[in-house]
Amino acid sequence: MFDTDGDLRILTQTDWFGTRASSFQKNLMTCGVPKTFDPGETLYHYGDQANGIYAVLDGSVQITAPADDGQELVLHQDGTGFWIGDLALFAEAQRLVSVVATQKTRTLFFPNSRVERMVQETPEYVRDFYALTRENMKTALRIMANLAVTGSEKRLVLRLLHLDEGASKSDGWIVVSQEELAELVAVSQPTLHRNLHRLADLGLVELAYGRLRLIDRRELIASCQS
Repeated sequence: MFDTDGDLRILTQTDWFGTRASSFQKNLMTCGVPKTFDPGETLYHYGDQANGIYAVLDGSVQITAPADDGQELVLHQDGTGFWIGDLALFAEAQRLVSVVATQKTRTLFFPNSRVERMVQETPEYVRDFYALTRENMKTALRIMANLAVTGSEKRLVLRLLHLDEGASKSDGWIVVSQEELAELVAVSQPTLHRNLHRLADLGLVELAYGRLRLIDRRELIASCQS
């Protein structure tokens, strides 16, 4: 179900939706359809015809894409306040990634037909949707830049800081397996295990089964700048 006041408060705290005009926010909310996904359930697949945008209200989703060798690679994971599905909105094109729920996840779905009607009635809204695409491109470029950083521990810290920005809006725990995290950081699992436990021994992160949380963000940031 959609908790009108609570969920709207979550969405207005996001960088994109929170900076839109109130008229746009109200009009877009009238288009939203609540959808809930179980862990492992797919919001959409690579190659699907684009049919709308999703906003994550709580839970977490993982984004994957096929590599040239046919393997499905994990590109990103995000949670509360994350918007996805905008890229092919006006191109009427196929999806470039797959999006899968990693835990029980509540979303608002905005069908193409309703979004297109909004833009037809108020053409300047197209700039607002392009602003969402820019926001998600900024995230993609950040991921690419951080993956290019040399040093596996530094890449790990940068990715943890990025993941924590979404997790900190919920209970502070980043729900991710070590296998998934190794893919996100592009390292082997033994290397990831070694780096994670070093950070834990330093008191910078806390580890638990299938999840972790940051204990000292400031010190983690400082470790990337040294």
